[in-house]
Amino acid sequence: MRKKKKENHFVLYLFWLVFLVAMLAIAGFVWQNKYEFFPNLIKNGVSVCFLGVDGENKFVKYNYSEELGQTKFEFATRKLIEGPSQIQKFLNTYSEIPAGTKIIAIIQEDDKNIIDLTSEFNTGGGTEGIYKKLNQVIETVLLNTDKPTYLFINGKQVEVFGGEGIMITQPLSKNSL
Repeated sequence: MRKKKKENHFVLYLFWLVFLVAMLAIAGFVWQNKYEFFPNLIKNGVSVCFLGVDGENKFVKYNYSEELGQTKFEFATRKLIEGPSQIQKFLNTYSEIPAGTKIIAIIQEDDKNIIDLTSEFNTGGGTEGIYKKLNQVIETVLLNTDKPTYLFINGKQVEVFGGEGIMITQPLSKNSL
């Protein structure tokens, strides 16, 4: 009888030890990724427009530092094209920007900005997807710069976008689509 009681205590202690280690691991993971779980902690940040599961705009805030050697505008644009992190995807955030899209150049002049993307940006999604990805770019631009910003694909200013032939007015604004 005594031996069985000792075995039960050992199993109980082992359970609590495993539970404690698991909780510490989870706490460490959340702490390392605290800005993704708790974006209100970000004091000096940039906002990027992604999409929520309902297809509506979902703004994600990133911690920004000038030590990164980029302006807020450039940092936000790079984060947008990079797409949501795995944690953000877990938190029901997605992007219509095709995964293969790359930045050719981000040009920042005194009077304007230019975002030049690869042709992958101009593929896929259908009409609704095209409007959503263009809206993501426009919203991110408007949140992170006051300068007129122009969208280029493979070195050419975009006037007509996608296979559906969606006309775009530039510089990018709420009225571009």
